[in-house]
Amino acid sequence: MSTTIFFLNTITGLEKSFNTLCDELIKTKTVKKHISDESIITQILSAGGLTKTVRRRFSENVISAEQAGADIIQVTCSSVTPLIEYAQTLVDVPVLSIDGPMAEAVTSGYSRIGVLATNAGTLNPSGNLLLKTAQKLNKKVEIETVLCSDAYDAMLSGNTALHDEIVIKYLKNLMGKVEAVVLAQASTARVAELLSDSEKKTPVFTSPLFAVKHLARTIEENFR
Repeated sequence: MSTTIFFLNTITGLEKSFNTLCDELIKTKTVKKHISDESIITQILSAGGLTKTVRRRFSENVISAEQAGADIIQVTCSSVTPLIEYAQTLVDVPVLSIDGPMAEAVTSGYSRIGVLATNAGTLNPSGNLLLKTAQKLNKKVEIETVLCSDAYDAMLSGNTALHDEIVIKYLKNLMGKVEAVVLAQASTARVAELLSDSEKKTPVFTSPLFAVKHLARTIEENFR
């Protein structure tokens, strides 16, 4: 018996990386499907935050995933993490955030944390999530956020090499100021792998690995 996972993406191009992580980390048989809706992130960036249109569209995607046969839904965008709690009330299958597991890991071990994002729609939700998670753990943390929007522009134009180069530049600068760095988007996770061990002055946390590990545990606990 297989478990059907629906990934909800707000950009295209993440399918392969998440499918690969699932194949590596989930021991049981899975069917992996993706809903990629770029209108959500476009609206967030245009409006400067979450809107009624975004809330409705995201909820519709969650409902559509369940109706299409999802056993579990994995959201891959940090910008819509604040919407997951409500979306969960609309369906009977688990809806998992991309950044919750990572937030717990980084706040439990570090007090001065840097957050780097390429779009403003992700930066504030990610910083707020770290603060809320630390509060739950009775930890005091300091968050330094860095926006490198020029990297996002490069990605939109299809220049991934320039995108990665810009993110690395900002990342190296931020690493010298904090104890750990969070790359807030799944789309920037691969950049951490481009750094050598000697270049990683501080630990760099990325959400996909932590999220899929949590996804694997959830499947193990609920779909045996």
